[in-house]
Amino acid sequence: MGQDIYFTKAYAEVNALIEAGEAIFIELDNQYGHITHSAIKREIANEIDGVKYYDLITPYGYGGPIIHRCIDEARLIESYEVALHEYCEANRIVSEFVRFHPLFQNQEAFKDIYDVKYLRQTVGTDLRRFDNTFQSEFSTTARRRIRNLIKEEKYSCVLAKGFDDIEDFISIYKETMDRRHATDFYYFNRNYFYELKRRFRSQLVTTTVYYQGEIIAMGLYFLSGKVVHDHLNGTKAEYLHLSPAYLLKYTMMNWASKNGFDVIHYGGGVSNAQDDSVLKFKKSFAKNTDFEFHIGSRIWNQSVYEVLCRNRDIDSTSGFFPAYRAPVEKIKER
Repeated sequence: MGQDIYFTKAYAEVNALIEAGEAIFIELDNQYGHITHSAIKREIANEIDGVKYYDLITPYGYGGPIIHRCIDEARLIESYEVALHEYCEANRIVSEFVRFHPLFQNQEAFKDIYDVKYLRQTVGTDLRRFDNTFQSEFSTTARRRIRNLIKEEKYSCVLAKGFDDIEDFISIYKETMDRRHATDFYYFNRNYFYELKRRFRSQLVTTTVYYQGEIIAMGLYFLSGKVVHDHLNGTKAEYLHLSPAYLLKYTMMNWASKNGFDVIHYGGGVSNAQDDSVLKFKKSFAKNTDFEFHIGSRIWNQSVYEVLCRNRDIDSTSGFFPAYRAPVEKIKER
């Protein structure tokens, strides 16, 4: 379980580059069991009486604390909370925001430590449950479009390990985000991709659709134990009408099935809406496989939290967490 890429210190260190923070790795290993927790420690802009404070956030994707070994869960969790509280006090950590892992449901063991909330559904392709995964998990529309693309000799899709096509991917991903007017959360600088390659090269796979020899769509995946994580994707605008993204998913599904993986996890939508267009598209490859995605929050220093909120003239109980990082427009709405 703990070998999943999202739980590793190395993944947090790569993400520290885009969060402008510091990767931290907390480990508790005692007679009751073993827990690890990786996060990004971020500096809070406003000082209080000349003192800097920080908060913690899960790296892009999923994570949170995870139990590797357990003898006595109640005592393990209790000792972990004490250790985490001591760490936060010593390092002036004000609050923490966690995105728990939908595949491992690791929020269940930590509900007494964090304020845990169900956020949305995520989906995936189950590669082991069905005799015919393509027929059972892919929608009628997806199957039809894939068959049409396969019949057309102008198209081809190549799968490659090692991320040697990194510059091609960076180019097509950036173009896609620009077209969608994506928020900063979905942008990644060049250093991020090169650090991914340096640290996880053997666990990185790309799928690339060519049209008459030209790259028109690409997908980047993490191989993690028996799981394939669909990380990022991009398609050139002028080829969107051809739906090459369907061929990306089909190629990965075939390869992962043949190579002993259990599931391809696509994540969820970009909002909590039931009709979220991104989620609807991902469900085209996940008719029967979904997971619950939970978030968690914890204020480790209530008094400092309140001061930070007052200094920004914002209600500390507002829906945004942490409230002192609420975007300017949220404050104006008041």
